[in-house]
Amino acid sequence: MLIRIILFFHVLGAVGMGFYLVLPFFLQRMVLQNRSVLHVLYWLNFLSQWILVVQLFTGGYLYTKGEYSAQWTILVALAYLAIGGFGGMFGYHIRHFLKSPRKYELEPWMRKVRFFGLLTAVSMFMIVVLMLFPYWI
Repeated sequence: MLIRIILFFHVLGAVGMGFYLVLPFFLQRMVLQNRSVLHVLYWLNFLSQWILVVQLFTGGYLYTKGEYSAQWTILVALAYLAIGGFGGMFGYHIRHFLKSPRKYELEPWMRKVRFFGLLTAVSMFMIVVLMLFPYWI
């Protein structure tokens, strides 16, 4: 019974982190110039980072209940760290843009935000594939 509850929260967390999969579609010039939309993106990223912590605990518990290859474990750990790192850098650049009293050069800043948003989405896609097909590796 406990494993079903943990699995429920793990899948619920994965749905919550789905924000990262659609993130690249929101990183258009018009969106990145709207400060109110940037606040929403920042808070969605902040929430997703905390969901990532929940995923660590629920996934860790589920991992102890199964048998997985060393390659799969390493790839999942790398993808997990990549999501956390790239998502953190994405939030860092948005937060500093929003808090900065001076005018940012918009083009270099947008390139950084798009880069980290895209890398976060790719990492999230990689971990979804690894979770759906754990025994192929």
